[in-house]
Amino acid sequence: MPRKLLRDQIFDSLLDAIVSGDLAAGEPISDKQLETWLGASRTPIREAVNRLAGMGLIEVAPQRGTRIAPLDSTRFAEEMEMLGVVYSATVRESVALLTDEDRSQIRELHDRVSRTENALERARIVDALMSVFIDRYRNTHVQRIREKSVPHVTRMITARPGALDATDTSAALDALAAAAAAGEADAAADATRAYFTAGAASVLARDAAEAAAAAQTTASENEGA
Repeated sequence: MPRKLLRDQIFDSLLDAIVSGDLAAGEPISDKQLETWLGASRTPIREAVNRLAGMGLIEVAPQRGTRIAPLDSTRFAEEMEMLGVVYSATVRESVALLTDEDRSQIRELHDRVSRTENALERARIVDALMSVFIDRYRNTHVQRIREKSVPHVTRMITARPGALDATDTSAALDALAAAAAAGEADAAADATRAYFTAGAASVLARDAAEAAAAAQTTASENEGA
């Protein structure tokens, strides 16, 4: 197997494990551990690890080892905001270019995400739905932003099952599918932006509520000590 292909396969395997939570946030990893797990030599593994480190998904600290990057709610919100801006512009430009096959695929993906409750699966279906517009738009810069940002967003959604407000995000996806079918570019763009805005707000609200509850528990424990 060509070395480049092996390196890319290792990268894909590690990326999937990080995004799905099989490699948990903050978990230490070693070359030896990965060699055993992936059945590959150190060189292609190290290349994949360095690539993931460049994306901010792995942290490599001299003298302290390597670990999966911790979850960062602030970064999540920033990535969602970025995707909302970039994707809404992409959708606006690509709606007029959609083919009948594209619209059929959008309907199918919308139906699937409406029936799916698993957080990771929903995130992947939404990514596939957005990819229909991205592929039709054919802008390499948008593709690069997607490749860099989506893993951060997906791993947070996976780690916070139920954190996305299903009502607001589902309503936005409903509006997007309807607007795309009707050829209404501005409405489709607005719905896209609304999906990412609602998703970021929902996760941040949940994190704030959990932090407040933890602080209250700590305060109660200190009072009882």
